[in-house]
Amino acid sequence: MKIIALPFAGGSKFSFKNLENHIPNSLEWITLELPGRGNRFNEPILESIDTMVNDLLGQIESHIANETYMIYGHSLGTVLGYELTKKLMAANSKLPQCLYFTGRGAPGTQKMERRSELPKDKFWKRVEELGGLPKEILQHEELLELYYPILKADFKALEDYSFTSIDAPFEIPIYVCIGEDEIGEEEDKISITSLKAWNNLTKFPQEIAVIPGDHFFILERSKEVSSRIMNAFQNSIQQMV
Repeated sequence: MKIIALPFAGGSKFSFKNLENHIPNSLEWITLELPGRGNRFNEPILESIDTMVNDLLGQIESHIANETYMIYGHSLGTVLGYELTKKLMAANSKLPQCLYFTGRGAPGTQKMERRSELPKDKFWKRVEELGGLPKEILQHEELLELYYPILKADFKALEDYSFTSIDAPFEIPIYVCIGEDEIGEEEDKISITSLKAWNNLTKFPQEIAVIPGDHFFILERSKEVSSRIMNAFQNSIQQMV
């Protein structure tokens, strides 16, 4: 049984170590990595959701052929996870037991300001205001220089993303968890309407879980989030029997 994880903007295969550390040996945690970061640092950075998803599709096939698996995504990873599932369906590939998404409302329901077009100083100021990177990274100028082209490209991909609905909701459960401080009607928050819209994308209605924390509650409360992911995996298996 595998958990296939898709990282947030600026993330790499190491982004979910806090979560992975709480996963038992009976589950295999695999974080897929996009070009331009981590072990793929020398590859050209991708700037669109479609090219990112095609890259992830090529990676995931070798992990899922004969396996029971789920997909987990945070923030950018939620959009990638949704679109990747659509591609898997179109390719008649083995589908995940469930999707578990954190840190973002449903695709097509959130307006994106053009952060990628801001001057570098204003770009980082905005990222800090939004909680778009862990504080540990924002405090190191060398890391910021390294992350700038990656995060800029990831933001551009989200800003240019155009949501296209499919004929019918997924016959796959979608679980959603959000940090309490992320919810609101302001431009940089996630509205209740946007969160509830996840239920339009699956035939299995789910409650939205809200736990204390900001955008990176997944790192601050990693044990609880890992437990919720594992429970969702088990529940989805029971639902599909």
